[in-house]
Amino acid sequence: MILLNFLYFESPIGVIRVEYGHSGMHSLRFVPAKGENYTEDPALEARIYADLTGYFQNPAHRWETPVALHLGTEFQEKVWLALRMIPSGEARSYQEIAQLIGQPKAAQAVGKANGQNPLLLRVPCHRVIGSDGSMVGYAGELWRKEWLLNHEGFEGVNQQMTMFADGE
Repeated sequence: MILLNFLYFESPIGVIRVEYGHSGMHSLRFVPAKGENYTEDPALEARIYADLTGYFQNPAHRWETPVALHLGTEFQEKVWLALRMIPSGEARSYQEIAQLIGQPKAAQAVGKANGQNPLLLRVPCHRVIGSDGSMVGYAGELWRKEWLLNHEGFEGVNQQMTMFADGE
């Protein structure tokens, strides 16, 4: 049995709940309200707080908190690893991720795996956009995806929003 600890973090775009065990983070997601923290690993809790604070202060922050192993299927793990390779300030399409993992016809499956990512921010699924540059799907809501991409300096978001500002 894995004992999960959890903490709540107030970010500029809402409350984040992180669930973690001794092997690393299991879940990082946005929640409607802050709750009570519980930890049996104060050192790991401090590292998670430092990573979250570091990311929101500097989007190029290098996460140090480990990710718990085997959170998904083999295919999902391949997709999630590819997501972690996308540098801050850049984005890739679902098709590009499919090609990167050696399954060029699997763009739709990449989208599904992206949507099932349990570690928002740590596994940066917000850096995946449609092939046409459109903002599509994000478990943390599209307005947060836009905020995160802007926070990281991705120029495509501002260009896209400008296209629709003229009264579409």
